[in-house]
Amino acid sequence: MKGSDKWGQGGGPKVRVEFVLAVLVAATLVGAYFYIEGNRLSSGVRVGTVTTISTTGVQCDDSSMPQAAQAVEQDPTFTGLSEGLCYNYLGESQATMTFASYNGTIAYPCGDAPLQSPASEILVNVTGSQSLLSARLLNSSQVGYEQQACGASVPVDVASVTDVESTIPAVPQLNVTLSLPTGGTSVASLKAVLTLDGGSQTFRFGGVTSDSPLRPSASASSTEIVLPNLSFNADEVYPMAVSGNYVDGQAFSYLVHVEIAQIP
Repeated sequence: MKGSDKWGQGGGPKVRVEFVLAVLVAATLVGAYFYIEGNRLSSGVRVGTVTTISTTGVQCDDSSMPQAAQAVEQDPTFTGLSEGLCYNYLGESQATMTFASYNGTIAYPCGDAPLQSPASEILVNVTGSQSLLSARLLNSSQVGYEQQACGASVPVDVASVTDVESTIPAVPQLNVTLSLPTGGTSVASLKAVLTLDGGSQTFRFGGVTSDSPLRPSASASSTEIVLPNLSFNADEVYPMAVSGNYVDGQAFSYLVHVEIAQIP
């Protein structure tokens, strides 16, 4: 290979490589700046308020957990089943204590609000003195949770709101995925404005048009770099305004609430 023995010597090739790298870094930063500035102009107004949530039950390390439940969690039978995971105490009924572990999985059973269901549960049968008698582990497929009846159906369901790996290091990026329920009316345009801490971020679904509408049972995604003045956290619920037009031209607009998944 010609010149391979000279690579890295002198000022020629090495200087050129460093110059090219500097130009690439500068171009990336400039591109990010103009992208952010362009989106800042189109960012939506705040809608609703951000609320903090927590998983159901008493946290495993919370001193307010009943002494009997704390003693059960320290029993070797329980620790063997829990394998070091945190199990919230959900309560006792008919001499059975229920403990649940959550892994951050978020679902939208009604399409407009997040739900964290247990990844697993431990059911503990206790004696009259409330010491552990026996225990069994239920996996996610065996766990049943009480779901409240859904209210009025929304035009487009929330499928997920996820923190995704950014194409630019240290710059957060979010993905919003919306789905049209079976039996819904096809949608010709779609937009979502997500209120975060510090302001709001607009998500435009460019693939949804009158020529390529979102049809029943299908979904559409939009990924945006988060504006620098905005921030978000796990275990918070954020309001999101969803709007658009059906294929017949009729407009719709409504408010949903979301929780951001996969935050590092």
